Amino acid sequence: GQQSAIDPSPLPNREKKKRQRKKRKRQQQLSSYGSADEAEVKCAEAAGSFMTSQVFVFYFAKSVELTGVKQEEVTAVPTPISSRDLWNLLVQRHPRLSILQGQVVLAVRQQYVDIGDQVVTLGDGDEVAVVPPLSGG
Repeated sequence: GQQSAIDPSPLPNREKKKRQRKKRKRQQQLSSYGSADEAEVKCAEAAGSFMTSQVFVFYFAKSVELTGVKQEEVTAVPTPISSRDLWNLLVQRHPRLSILQGQVVLAVRQQYVDIGDQVVTLGDGDEVAVVPPLSGG
């Protein structure tokens, strides 16, 4: 008879990728529950289980129209925080910002940060800018 050698390594690799996809999906689902995150932040803050910072947020272009403010102080921002969670926190404060989803970038300490899984560590007094796409031309 013929023997066929089956390489077992692709299977674990596929399983690993499948698990990673599930984990990413779960994290996305979790980060979409704003009020639960907010409640969790308040509980954790009360328990002193992680750091929070007070930051200054500056709004530019379309984001000024949507929020009605050019800048504001935001207290009790958990740190470190993913840029996506930071964006979600700002959208909780100003729900009209959500129309900029997928178009806006954040600048943290004058460094552009795409909204995603990138983790930023914020210190008291740090500046965060909301930079929508510039129109015109």
